[in-house]
Amino acid sequence: MVAEKYTEYMYDFVDKVLRDIGPRESCSEAERRLGLLVAKEIKPACDRVNIEVFTCSPKAFLGAFPYLVAVYVAAAVLYFIHPYASLLVSLICGAVLFYEVVRYREFIDFLFPKRKGENVAGVVKPSGEVKKRVIVSAHLDSAYEFKIWYWLKGLAVPAMALGYLAILVLIGASFARAVSGSSGTPENTAYWVLGVAIIALSVFVLPFAFFHTSDVVPGAMDDLAGIAVLAGLAGYLRDARESGEFAPQNTEVVLLALSSEEAGLRGAKRYAARHLEELKAIPTFGIFLDNIEDENFLTVFKREISTGAKLDPRLVKLAQEVADENGFRIKTSVIPLGATDASAFALANIPAVSILCHNTARLMPNYHTRHDTIEYVRPQALTVTLQLVVDMLKRLDRE
Repeated sequence: MVAEKYTEYMYDFVDKVLRDIGPRESCSEAERRLGLLVAKEIKPACDRVNIEVFTCSPKAFLGAFPYLVAVYVAAAVLYFIHPYASLLVSLICGAVLFYEVVRYREFIDFLFPKRKGENVAGVVKPSGEVKKRVIVSAHLDSAYEFKIWYWLKGLAVPAMALGYLAILVLIGASFARAVSGSSGTPENTAYWVLGVAIIALSVFVLPFAFFHTSDVVPGAMDDLAGIAVLAGLAGYLRDARESGEFAPQNTEVVLLALSSEEAGLRGAKRYAARHLEELKAIPTFGIFLDNIEDENFLTVFKREISTGAKLDPRLVKLAQEVADENGFRIKTSVIPLGATDASAFALANIPAVSILCHNTARLMPNYHTRHDTIEYVRPQALTVTLQLVVDMLKRLDRE
């Protein structure tokens, strides 16, 4: 495989960034330092490299959890005193959770401080007329540590499900009392049972106050390894053009390192919105790399359910065909909770696909925890991902 030539470079890139820069909070100086390093690394392959500044509220996406816990407790108390008020407060809690966290809408961002993020975009012009565009992207930032995931490990998923259930029970119980005209202390057994259920389920809600703190994880696989593949692709394009092995004929290639994915896809949203007219002027395809860890779990995603994004069937099929041609095992799946930057483009009607090399069948101990270190990143995962992207690019350029 041609990608094997860049394996050591990509792995060393991950190691160097972890040692020299470390964790990279969204919109932080560390994230900007990595962006500048990426710009330097991809520049020899590019006709131009742009650093685009934007503003967002990176703390809003998950920073609301402690406040939501407090609101839940208030609504639970009000259930026994004033069910109408309980219904209103619990609905507010549910709406914030649904729109801000589940659907990735910037629902309460105006309540949080704004900061500046920087997207890095390197453009590689084709040898002929530009007739299409391929964006290959990964994100610069690393996640805040999800404490519940670190503490509970595999039990975190059912604990979170019960936490969400608690809010639904509270809304339903408050609604039932409000509709029936019940007020003050519950007057029948059914309402007392619901009240006991609300109190019992609060055990699963309270830990959400510590769901994430200011601790930022190293982010080796998520998504520094993806950034390393992006840098490896730049090296391949430079070398292939100089040797005459391959140069895009009619395809403009954009090497896109995005800020603030962990803050709710804010960098991807800003890039897609800023360039929407340009992206739709010619056929544009996005290949998004995330969680590059183990090639045995090479996966292409068809949908990202939380955001409602349907990823491009043509690109999914292309990834499968290229994987088969190379003898790679690949599966298709959906992302039931959470999202990748591909969502921001797919929802803007830009064909996009998300590619991972990570076991999504269960909650892995290094996902969004302090264990996301280089020891979990297999060099072969970098090689397989780069080869897949190179061959997808070649196919798209020929078609």
